[in-house]
Amino acid sequence: MLSAYYTQSIRLWHFLVICISLFITHTSIAAPQNMPKPQTFTAEFWAQRQAQTAFDVIDNIPGFTLVEKQAKRGLSHATANILINGVAPLSKNASLQTQLQQISTDNIQHIDLYQANHPFSAASQFSQLINIVTQKNTKKVTLFTKGAVQSDKAMMDEVSLRIAAPWSGWDHQLNINTQNPRYLSTADIVDKNTNGTVILTADEIYTAQEDNVNVTLSSHLEQQKNRVQLTLNVQRNNLQEETIHDFSALDETRFLTENEQSQLEFGANWQYRGFASWQLHGSGFAKKTKDETRSISSFFKQETNPASAHNSRFEQSKTLTEYATKVAISQPNHRLAPEYGIAISRNALIANTRPSTASDPINILSTVLETRYEPYIQMSTAITPHWQLVTRVNTEYSKLSTQGEQPFEVTELHIKPFARLSFDTNTRLSLSATAQQQVKQLDFDPFISSEESNYNRLLTGNLQLKPMKFDELSLQLNYATSQNNTLNISAFYQWQQNVHEYIPLPNGGTGIGNAGDAEYFGMNTQITLPVDKVLTGGRIELSHTYRHATFNDLITGERPITGLTPHQLEVDFIHETHRLSWGVNYQTRNLYTEFYYDEIYTEHTGPTLNFFTELSLTKDTHFKLTVTALNDEKTVFQQHWFNINRAGTLSDSRTLYDVAKPKITLSMTHSI
Repeated sequence: MLSAYYTQSIRLWHFLVICISLFITHTSIAAPQNMPKPQTFTAEFWAQRQAQTAFDVIDNIPGFTLVEKQAKRGLSHATANILINGVAPLSKNASLQTQLQQISTDNIQHIDLYQANHPFSAASQFSQLINIVTQKNTKKVTLFTKGAVQSDKAMMDEVSLRIAAPWSGWDHQLNINTQNPRYLSTADIVDKNTNGTVILTADEIYTAQEDNVNVTLSSHLEQQKNRVQLTLNVQRNNLQEETIHDFSALDETRFLTENEQSQLEFGANWQYRGFASWQLHGSGFAKKTKDETRSISSFFKQETNPASAHNSRFEQSKTLTEYATKVAISQPNHRLAPEYGIAISRNALIANTRPSTASDPINILSTVLETRYEPYIQMSTAITPHWQLVTRVNTEYSKLSTQGEQPFEVTELHIKPFARLSFDTNTRLSLSATAQQQVKQLDFDPFISSEESNYNRLLTGNLQLKPMKFDELSLQLNYATSQNNTLNISAFYQWQQNVHEYIPLPNGGTGIGNAGDAEYFGMNTQITLPVDKVLTGGRIELSHTYRHATFNDLITGERPITGLTPHQLEVDFIHETHRLSWGVNYQTRNLYTEFYYDEIYTEHTGPTLNFFTELSLTKDTHFKLTVTALNDEKTVFQQHWFNINRAGTLSDSRTLYDVAKPKITLSMTHSI
């Protein structure tokens, strides 16, 4: 761990970087913004790659790495390095992939890729960025269907209908999507004692069935002075999971889990450009989510009637409401491109939990309330035609209160400086360096109790959880000799405080708590290589992710943090022609680890090989065939339990050798 002196030196250096950046920004005499032009992709690019939606296009842009962070409460910042008409996607219900799939290539005018310097303050924390510029809709109806086969079981995975209907200057679009995917895997279970002797074996059958309906209505108005976007989203999702353990010598266990979720969301975005030099930007957001979880664990002897099984039942209901608004004014043509804004949000979670471990049926009521005020100021200037400096000071005032067994209230004020210096020649090389201080938003789920019956875990809520803070230095380098020959490297180093780990809590249980400090390092590398000399229109894409963290555990000393995957390597071979494309995807073995108070849990995912081919039968009819896990999807789940805690001796272990058969999907897109 860093010494206290070195830690203070790092913080002082960060402060000096911010002060120098602000001074340079405010005293700059550079000409108005004169940044290099972005790389622009038009219809010719996505027609060659069989792309039907914005997601298909972005997924095929060489040298671009999608960065998507957890959706934050409020509207203070974009959560992904993709903007639509210069604005972050409004919806939080739907994933970014779903929102991009709702944008047809017919509605895209062009897509701009910024490697280092970009003018969008909404995503200033990202250096590499994509902006999708749309055009007027045409009346069109698009039908998408996807069927699948796994383990000799046929199913209709997805059906969606997209209707575009321009009217009275507005572009309206209705998206109706239903999904009903099914997943099946089998596993061999082996329990061993401390001597390594097998004491128990079993077979496992795991099935998951999802029923999801998503309806989105969006309206967009583009005028000379006004740009307005309205979005209404309604979603209902039902997920059912069943796990059966058939022990060879003892009992049979059955775990049934059902989660029902309904969400209603409304978003509005308005940009006014009628002033002489200033622009006004306002946005609003309202969301309500209801979540019901029921879990039934059944235990019975093989020789008895299953109807007489002993049942253990866990139930939990959650209601989450969020209201947020943001107002900002900016002067993009000024040499400093100033922007001043404030984001305000109000969030509430009400949870009612009935744990199955209680001797008497009792309900545990938990309430979490949060109010956030986030004013900010941002300056951006082109120091030279190739160098850009962005400085931003975010101020966060938040009040969080919890009600339950141990009521808790905390008010915090954080000042979070940010500075990014970027260099872009608009030829081959671009790079950027960033220094920032951040406070990570709290996830509300650790405040309430939860249970995982099939893993024999009971986690109690921590009503006094505080957010994690970190200082970060990051670098990004992009090098391209051609459109299909690129190298992208990004690296970061974080000094984290109040990290979240599974620890014993004052209420006598175990859950997520503030456990101390950690250092966290990561690097992402992406390489695109053309193979035209071997096969015209072919390319190879290599992607590697490396993560390393050091945490001073009070139980066992220095170790990685929970939830770490050290290495991820993916290799793609893609061959594209005007009407037919195909490719092979290979993912190497990965390791994932979680550290509990008296348990270490790991997942070893084996290498997988996937295949796809796409065919454009006509301009309006498109087919895609994919085969997932040609060599079976193999995962080894391991649980190691220790006496008292992880510093004690090994008491027991369990290993699951899980196998999922290949899944074949065929999808069709047709527009009229």
